Amino acid sequence: MVKRIAPLGIFLFLVGCGSSSEQNIVPEQVVIKTTSTANFYIAPWQSNAGTLILTNNASGERQTFETSDLNSLDISLTSLANYSVEFVSNDDFVLCPSYEGCGRTYRDNPDDTNVNRQIDFEEVLPLSLDYSASFFAAPGENRLFLSPVSAVISAQKLDVTSQSVSATPFYHLTHSQLNDSLEAELLTNALSFGVILKRAAELEANLSQPELIELESQAQISRFPEYAQYANRYIRENLLNVKGNQLIQTVVGNLKQRLVGLGKVSELSALDEHPPILQSRELLDDIRNVIGVVRLQEQQYSAELSSHLNGFTNALDDDSQSVVVALANVLFDVLSNVSPADDTLPGLYTVNGLTVQYQHSPYRWSISGQYDGIDVNMDINVPQWRISSLLGNQITGVMSAQMSSNETQLLVDISELLLSFDGTDDPFTILSEDSTGEGTLNTDITLVKKDSELVGNLNLTLNRFVSPFEELLTIVSDFDLDGEFSTASKTTSFNLQAIEATPFINEETENLVFALHLGTPLNGATDFEFGFVGKLTALAQLTNTDIFIRQNSRALDINLRTVGNNVNAVIKGADGRWLDLKQKGRNFSGGLYFGDTQIGDVTTVRGHPVSCSLMVRLNHYFKLRSGIHAAFSTP
Repeated sequence: MVKRIAPLGIFLFLVGCGSSSEQNIVPEQVVIKTTSTANFYIAPWQSNAGTLILTNNASGERQTFETSDLNSLDISLTSLANYSVEFVSNDDFVLCPSYEGCGRTYRDNPDDTNVNRQIDFEEVLPLSLDYSASFFAAPGENRLFLSPVSAVISAQKLDVTSQSVSATPFYHLTHSQLNDSLEAELLTNALSFGVILKRAAELEANLSQPELIELESQAQISRFPEYAQYANRYIRENLLNVKGNQLIQTVVGNLKQRLVGLGKVSELSALDEHPPILQSRELLDDIRNVIGVVRLQEQQYSAELSSHLNGFTNALDDDSQSVVVALANVLFDVLSNVSPADDTLPGLYTVNGLTVQYQHSPYRWSISGQYDGIDVNMDINVPQWRISSLLGNQITGVMSAQMSSNETQLLVDISELLLSFDGTDDPFTILSEDSTGEGTLNTDITLVKKDSELVGNLNLTLNRFVSPFEELLTIVSDFDLDGEFSTASKTTSFNLQAIEATPFINEETENLVFALHLGTPLNGATDFEFGFVGKLTALAQLTNTDIFIRQNSRALDINLRTVGNNVNAVIKGADGRWLDLKQKGRNFSGGLYFGDTQIGDVTTVRGHPVSCSLMVRLNHYFKLRSGIHAAFSTP
C-alpha cells in the first residue's frame, strides 16, 4: 500500500488540518420537506400474493393490504416513524429452490410428480415461510427485503451489522446503488433458500414416520449457522449451473461476507435503538471519529494499518493459495484413481507423480511425492466409503498432511473429511460423466511463511459439475478461513472468505474474490475493525473498492470509484444516512443525505490541494439545510 493514497485525499478534505477561521458562518435556512414510501421483496419460491400488515410502532395504527403481487406494491408512510411489517402468503407450500433437488421423499408422495422418490427442482414442499421485519421510515423510498431470517432478527431486536462490518442491516435499503439492490435481493434468496433446505433436510431425515414430522413453525436464531451453510449452497448452485443467475458474480464477495457474519449467531448483540432525527450530524461525527483514529492526514494509516494489511496479504499470496488448492486436488486425484469402488487391491500405486501406499480395513492412503511443484506428505484414513443411489454417495474420514513449496509450508490436521455427491454412479470413476456434487473439508491448518504464521480453521468446498461445454469439471469453489495471523511484533485476528466468481474458466485463470474482516487495535482504538470485499491485489490500491470500518460500535460503508483524476466516494452510516463526495481535479462537490432527502451541501475552497502533508490549512464545511453548521477538525 503506497504511503500517500491519492483517492483518500477525499477524506483529508473532510477532516481538514485544524480548526476553521470561519466557525461563525451560518448558512441560509432551507425548509426540508420529507415524504416516505415502502416497497417489498420476497424470494420467488412461495406465492407473493397475500396479505401485508403494516403497524406504526409508536401510534399502534395498523393497516392491512391485500395484494396479488407483493413485489410490486408501494405504500405511503409517515417519515421518521418506526414500523413493523408482516406478509402472509396465500399459499402454504413452497417450490423446491435447489437445482440439485431437496432430498428424498416417501413412496407415492403426490408431490413427487416424476415418481423418482426425490423432491426435484420446483416440485412442491409442504411448508410455509415467515416474512416480517422492523424498520424506520427514512425520507424517500424504503425497500424491505423480507425473509424468515429478517423476521427472527427483527423480533429479537438483534444487531446484524457488526459481524459483516456493515453500517446497515441487509433487509432495509434507503439510498441504494444498483449493486446494493442486487446484493440485497440475492441475499434474501439465499437466506430463504437456506431455511427451505434446512427444513427439507428434516423432512428427509424422518421419512420412516412422515406423519409425525413437526417442522419448526418459524426460523430459529440457534439455527443461523445451519441456514448460512445451506445459503452458501445457493451461491454455488447459481455460479455452477447454466440456469443460474450469473449476475451473482458481481456481488458474490459481499454475499459471502454477509452469510459468514450471520452464521456467527452467538456473537450477535442487541440492537441499540434510538429515534432518528432529521437534522442529526451523527454521520459527520462518525466520519470524524474514525478518521481521527486512522489519522489519514498524518499518514499513520499507511504506516500502521498498511503494515497489518500488507503482512496479511503476503501470507495469503498466490503461492499460499496454490498450496491450499493443491491440497484439495491431490485428495480428489488420489481417490479418483485408487478407489475402493473399483475394487482396487491393496498395494503401491503412482498417481500424477505421487506415490500412494493403499490398504483396506480401514481404507487408508499414504501419499508422498511432488504435485505441481509442491512437496506432499499425506495420510488419509476412511472408515466409511458409501456409494448408494438411494442414500447418496458419501465418503467420511480423517486426514493429516504436510505440503510445502519454496515459500510456504501448510500443516493440516483434518478432523472432518466429508465428500458427498449427488450422482447415481461412483463419483470417483472417470466414466461417470453425469455424477456431480460437492465435497467439504473442515480442518485446522497452520500456514507458515518466512516472517509470519497463520493459524486457523479452514472450511473448503470442492465442486464437481458439468460445464456449458459438457465437460465434467472439479474445482475448489470457495473456502473460509478463520483464525489469527502472527508476526514477530503483533497478532491480528481475521476472517477471510474466498469464492471462485467465474467457475467456468479453467484453473490457470482462477478468479477468486475475497471478503476480509480484520480486528486489530489501531492508534489507540482497541475495538477497531476493518472489512474489505474484492481481490486481494486491489486491497493495496483503494481506487475502486468497497471497504468497511467500525469503531466504538459505529460503522461506515465506504464505496470508492476512480476514473482518471475523478474520484467518487459514497459513505454510508446508520439509519439510512449517507454522504456523496465527488472530486474532480482539485475541486469537490457533493451532499449529505438522509434517505432520498439532501440535508446538507458540501462547500470547499476551489483550486486548493487537499494534502495535509503540505500543511495547507483549509476551511471545508457542510452547510446543513436545517441551519446547523458543521465543520470538521481533528480531535
